[in-house]
Parts: sequence; C-alpha cells; structure tokens
Amino acid sequence: MIYAVTIIFGVTFAVLHTLAEAFSLYWLYDWLDMPMHILGGIVLMFMYASLRQMSLFLKRLPVYASGIGFAGALIAWEIFGILRYGGLKPDFWSDTLADLVCGITGIVTGYMLVRTMTEFMRLTRPKDEHR
Repeated sequence: MIYAVTIIFGVTFAVLHTLAEAFSLYWLYDWLDMPMHILGGIVLMFMYASLRQMSLFLKRLPVYASGIGFAGALIAWEIFGILRYGGLKPDFWSDTLADLVCGITGIVTGYMLVRTMTEFMRLTRPKDEHR
C-alpha cells in the first residue's frame, strides 16, 4: 500500500512541478512555492518509507541519521535552486527559510501519514497473517 501511495504522490508532484515550470507558475503565483515544498516533503517521506521497507540497511539506520539525511536533502535542494537560477535572489534568506519550514512541515506530515497507514494496515490484517 505504501508503494502505491508513493507512486501516486510522486507522479502527482512530478506533473504539478513540470506544469508549474513550463508555464512559469512559480513566478506568476508566489504562493505556489509553499504548497509544492510541503508536497515535496510528503513525497520524500513516502519514498523513504518505501525504501525502508525494502532495505535492511535503512531499517537499522538510527532515527537521527535519517533526520540528518532529510536536512541534507532540503539544503541540497536549495543549493540546486541557487545554481540553477544563477545566484541569490534579493529575498533569498526569507524565501529559503520559508521553503525549509514548508519542507519540514511536509516531512512531518508525510511521517504522520505513513505511520497512520502502517498502523492501520497492521491492525486490519487478518488474524492468521500476524505470524
């Protein structure tokens, strides 16, 4: 189930981002950046949860290491934005701080969604599958 939701969120995010870039919607609608960072954080968490189910290494990884990885991903994304658009914008610090807050909000929201879905699947599994 986590895999299916990951694909749905991932494809939705990719399509929305591609359309926003193609039609310059990020520049026409300043507010669009924030929900996209939140959705990106949700997608990131679902991707991590899917990979964690498949990888013994990720299952053994301590929580703080995951947090460092997510922080690194958020910072790398902002650096990518600087390099892609040719330098710092006048509102760089406020925009970057808002982007990071929205990304973290998305990650936390994604974590709560993954946790809720995982617990729901565990509780609704037929009794003979609990072995």
